Amino acid sequence: MNELQVVVDQKPGVIGFNFEEIRDELQARMDLYKNATFTDEYRVYAKNEVAALRKMKKAIDDKRKEVKNQYMIPYNDFEGKAKELMQIIDQPIGLISQQITEMEERRKAEKKAKIGALYDSLVGDLGDHLMLKKIYNAKWENASTSMAAVRKEMEEVFSSVRKEVAMLEAMTSDAVPEALRRYKEDLDLAGAINYVNQYEAQKAEIMKRKAEKKRLEEEQKRRAEEERIRKEERERIKEEERIRKEEREKAEQAAVNEAAQGFFAEEADDELPFEQPTTITAFYKVVATPEELEEVEMAFNSIGIYYTRRDA
Repeated sequence: MNELQVVVDQKPGVIGFNFEEIRDELQARMDLYKNATFTDEYRVYAKNEVAALRKMKKAIDDKRKEVKNQYMIPYNDFEGKAKELMQIIDQPIGLISQQITEMEERRKAEKKAKIGALYDSLVGDLGDHLMLKKIYNAKWENASTSMAAVRKEMEEVFSSVRKEVAMLEAMTSDAVPEALRRYKEDLDLAGAINYVNQYEAQKAEIMKRKAEKKRLEEEQKRRAEEERIRKEERERIKEEERIRKEEREKAEQAAVNEAAQGFFAEEADDELPFEQPTTITAFYKVVATPEELEEVEMAFNSIGIYYTRRDA
């Protein structure tokens, strides 16, 4: 298609008016107001001056708008005609662009199909770990990207993933299956390894707590057993002391009984004076100092009690 040239015969417009004259006169008038001071008695005069200045300003602005409208008439006419020409051109542009878009979509669809077939031929045992959408690169669809370049990039990704999967599988941890599942979702090796490390750290902490709990339980059992043995020992010693005490008391009672029997046997041979039907014969075992015994005997004598004394 031959290129059209837009030829415009434009004559630059010149707008002339008495700018300098008005400017100089306005400047002279405005200088009068610089140091002007109005009091209350000149308030009406001041208001009239402001109104006059605003009227003068409006007159200049109205003339500006009038000149602009007149000046824009040829431009507005030209602009309308230019837009009409552009609308004529836009019709075939839209039609051709639509066809180009459809052709590009068909080309991309064909390229995507080739990429999918290439993926199927290369993925092998990585199908569970490496879905196509995980590694898909939109630039593969560009016409400038050859299928050889796509194959090379895919093979590099597959090789890298196989190495990383092998690295995860080589880790000795119960968390490996979950780490592989996570890796399958985002292909983040560092994240998967970090998961295993965190799992092992938590597992170690749990084992440590269990071991400490078991140690405390065993320590508690040991102390309980030691306390049981000490208690049994105390009870055994207490029982032995009770038995010895009983034996001692029995021996002492036997000695007392034996002494009493000898005493009764001797008393049986002696006649006790002053026996009366209401008298009672009693035996006391007294442990006292010689002085205390002397006082006891004096007390017996003072009330007329008959007694005999045998020192042990």
